Amino acid sequence: MSGPPAGSPVRAAWSLQGKAPGQVAYDVQAGSVEPRIAQKYFWAASTETPRAERAHAPDALPWVAFLGGTEAGRPVTGLVETVWSGGRDATGRISYSARLLLLDWQPAGDAGLTWTSLYDAALDTAWPAVDADAAHPPRLVLAARPAGVAQLARYIEEDIGFEWAARSAALLLEGRHVAITLSPEHAGLSAVTRVAVLDGICALLPYGSRAWLSAATWAGHGADHELRLTFALRPRGSQCHAVLAGPPPQGPGSAQGRAYLAELLRLRQKVGIEALLTHLLSHRAPLTPQDAEQALRHLRDLDLRAVVVSDIERGAGRLGDVARLLSLHPLASLDEREAATVARHLARCTLPAALPEAERAQARALLLEHWSARTGAALADELNSWPVERQTVQRVRAVLDLAAASRDRQAHAAVLAGYLDAGTAAEAPDGLLARGALLHAVQRGLDESTVAAVQSVLPRRPELALAWLDVNAEHRTLDDRLVRDLLRRPGEADRQSAPDWLHGAALIHREPSAGPDGQGIEAFAGISPTAWRTGLRLAAHAGNPDVLCWLHPELYEVAAGLAGTDEDRGFLLRRVDVLVPKQRGVAGRHAAWADLIQLPLLGSVQRARLFADDGAAGAEYAGVLRQQLPHLGLRGRGEGRLAEGLVGERLDQVPYPLLWELTHPQEPGAAGLVGLEGPLLDRIAELLRHAGDWLTRDMPAPWEQRLRDRPDLQWLAHTADIRRLVAARTAAPEHLGDAIVRASPHSRYAEHAQQTVEFPSAVLDAIRPWLHEHAGRGDFVHRLAGHLNRTAPHQALGDLLYYSVSQLRFGEPVRQRALDCHRELKDSVEHAIKLLRQKPSRQQPTAPPPFPGQAGSGGAHRPSYPPGTQHPAGGRRSYPDPAHPASGTSGESERGVFSRLLGRRGRGEDRV
Repeated sequence: MSGPPAGSPVRAAWSLQGKAPGQVAYDVQAGSVEPRIAQKYFWAASTETPRAERAHAPDALPWVAFLGGTEAGRPVTGLVETVWSGGRDATGRISYSARLLLLDWQPAGDAGLTWTSLYDAALDTAWPAVDADAAHPPRLVLAARPAGVAQLARYIEEDIGFEWAARSAALLLEGRHVAITLSPEHAGLSAVTRVAVLDGICALLPYGSRAWLSAATWAGHGADHELRLTFALRPRGSQCHAVLAGPPPQGPGSAQGRAYLAELLRLRQKVGIEALLTHLLSHRAPLTPQDAEQALRHLRDLDLRAVVVSDIERGAGRLGDVARLLSLHPLASLDEREAATVARHLARCTLPAALPEAERAQARALLLEHWSARTGAALADELNSWPVERQTVQRVRAVLDLAAASRDRQAHAAVLAGYLDAGTAAEAPDGLLARGALLHAVQRGLDESTVAAVQSVLPRRPELALAWLDVNAEHRTLDDRLVRDLLRRPGEADRQSAPDWLHGAALIHREPSAGPDGQGIEAFAGISPTAWRTGLRLAAHAGNPDVLCWLHPELYEVAAGLAGTDEDRGFLLRRVDVLVPKQRGVAGRHAAWADLIQLPLLGSVQRARLFADDGAAGAEYAGVLRQQLPHLGLRGRGEGRLAEGLVGERLDQVPYPLLWELTHPQEPGAAGLVGLEGPLLDRIAELLRHAGDWLTRDMPAPWEQRLRDRPDLQWLAHTADIRRLVAARTAAPEHLGDAIVRASPHSRYAEHAQQTVEFPSAVLDAIRPWLHEHAGRGDFVHRLAGHLNRTAPHQALGDLLYYSVSQLRFGEPVRQRALDCHRELKDSVEHAIKLLRQKPSRQQPTAPPPFPGQAGSGGAHRPSYPPGTQHPAGGRRSYPDPAHPASGTSGESERGVFSRLLGRRGRGEDRV
């Protein structure tokens, strides 16, 4: 420590307390200190009455006390020395006297006076003659000598022990009182030595602590006093006990006390005791008992850089310490590690909700004020050190905003690029997603230098680029400038500098000048196990279903469950539908690839039926399937489900040309999937059996013949006969009925609707035109129904026909016309029956007129009869009995037919 020259003068006020000859009570005898003030200090220093007989005991005079205080608003420091006066009072007892030196704090501190140097100066100073009547006694002038640091350090280390003194100092700092006791061998320790001990302890506290500390070379243990550090016979009350030259006293109990002691011990080892004492003596500003934290900060200032960095690394950094460090050591002056630690700490302090707003603002101001060229890299390292769950867009943007606000124009670009290009810190999927989300959040507000920095990172970090592209796809921002610039790079003049994967991405996105590049697609797909997802997103945005062909190995592995997760498979299923919707107009090859990829997911194909009427697209579809299906190894159930998908659920939508091209390609040299022909025909036959239809439109003739030859489908061939007869428009109802019976082997009518099996749909469709034409013409429907009942009586197909008409299978007009026609027929039949029921007349009937050309009226014409028949007796013709006679009524068959036709609708509706 540098101090004033030896012997520089320091003025001190003084006062003398004692007894005048013959006086009984002690009082202030003289001095420059106001008696009332002086008495306060004398009283504070007095802890018991001296005893002359104890001249060689530990409590023998002289006693020296050091006191701090405030007078007239100014801090002062005082010394009180009590000695025997050499006289006797009025009672004859030996008197003692006490003298006070009171110094203003500022000059004493400037002179570097410690308790030892102050006491030495007091001993060396001649006191003025006592003149109680002097109006303005002069002040004393002390020849002040600053503390000898080397001597003080040696005394602490060698005589009293550093840890002993350090523990005592830490106890004082936390507000404890310390009583020093003497072992027998030190009982006669002089006042000068005792002052040196007190000074050694106090020297391990900041110099300003002397403004509130009080100490004495002796204090009685039986009297109340507020002296904090004393020699005593034994401790009293809650005083801490320290045995001089004995073991160290107890350790401090408060966090501040423990921290202070730890720092003392650490700094002694690191910088040495002389540097430590010099630093502590340099803190001249007066302190109070409540300034323990400030004392600790000042102690740490000796090694402030290391202390602040250590505190920060332990998570105990304090903004005030950082501010004090930067006031002493600008950020640029710290070494790289220290500067990075401090900068990162300040950045954390600015984060939302990290500290109160005022402290956040202070941290921001400090960082911006001390920003250096190394700060950007430090902040990027800080961002990359955070756990992924804390790398939220809000937090990262707060750090980026700091960089943007700095005076370094490249700082924002450096921090963002450093965060994105984080090496292993950003390789985990969550880390990639966090960086992709952050880049997406800021991409529209980047300046040119930051755009350039980002574009230098993304090509080198394809995993990051894909994560970022995924975020843009999800937010529908793939048209943003930064995205377009990246994807269009392969088409620019320096296209050779673009990596292969970027060529693949540009091709998938249909960027201009991005020609076919198999190597690029392969590189793109190899970036990560989920690169295909990004590819599908880019392709969906660009409307490029060719990606299904380019990425089909990866897509099929996911679809088949060889890679990926269930969520991946759901994503794949949806994206394929977006790229190739199930609607007419899609290209055949695209539909084929879509069906192939979805085949493991759905177990079937769904787009083949779109090409029932499109031969060229169907052939294209079939060509892709012919090439790829053999590699899938479908067998048994797999082929059956594939056939189900190719044929579909509706016979009117079976893509026969496509299926024929698939199994019997027209392309020379192309091999057809002959093994699939059987499952296809099985599926068609299954539909025919359930639908009862027989469609020959576009069906290849060989397949139709093979299906006709199946025993369980031969009856369906008769549907074609029905259509032929209907088309001829001259067929008799009986002939049509025969064809209907043959085509409806499983149909039947029953009184209970649940047991009725209706005509096959193909039969209904085939006879519909005939019914529309003949339902209102004569007895055609009646004849057809009667023939059906007679030909298949167990099935009651005629009744089934009327049931179908009543249930509007052919529409309301057909039912109404048939009903009207049968009513007319009923009226005609009932009239005929009425006539037939007339009783024979008793009169001979009038002879009929002769046939033209017959001569003579007497030769009445007689009808001729077939050979072997006889003329009926009585000249009347005989008629055979009806098959089912009913007295007084017409035949049951006619009545049943009419009743069923007329009354069917209501009863039929009840059955339905």
